[in-house]
Amino acid sequence: MSGASLASLTNQKLDTARRFIKQSQDSDEAWLRVGLESSAIFQLRSALNGLLKEVNAAYSLSGSLDVAKLLAESEDKQIVVPVLAELADLLSRTDSWCFQLNQAYLVQFECRTSMSSVVQSDSLIGRGSDAGASVSFYLAKLVELVLRFREESSEY
Repeated sequence: MSGASLASLTNQKLDTARRFIKQSQDSDEAWLRVGLESSAIFQLRSALNGLLKEVNAAYSLSGSLDVAKLLAESEDKQIVVPVLAELADLLSRTDSWCFQLNQAYLVQFECRTSMSSVVQSDSLIGRGSDAGASVSFYLAKLVELVLRFREESSEY
């Protein structure tokens, strides 16, 4: 494995997702758009894991990729980690971008039922074929969260 930093690896995942989204929006082929959006979802979920690895390193946590476990561990150590609290909140709310990203990941890669049958709400970010708008929104929100975490952790 290369000596790339955790932040660099997370950035690579985010950039790859951005490129897949752009390609899906530029494609005239419906089957290709679906595949590219699925690939973008995978990259975004990987970038979220990358962020969790950055948090682990910054706060000397166990290395888990489970937000609830990391939050409990940080509380046991009496460490305040704002990004973990925010992620825990986002994952607990079915109308949040983070929850919906996880649901999209489960639909695509674990053959679960679609989001529309799991979550019945008018406040969903996107439903099915929305020309990459949902995935673009997930990307924008995740980039915002990553940048905010890095800014907060650089203060220490």
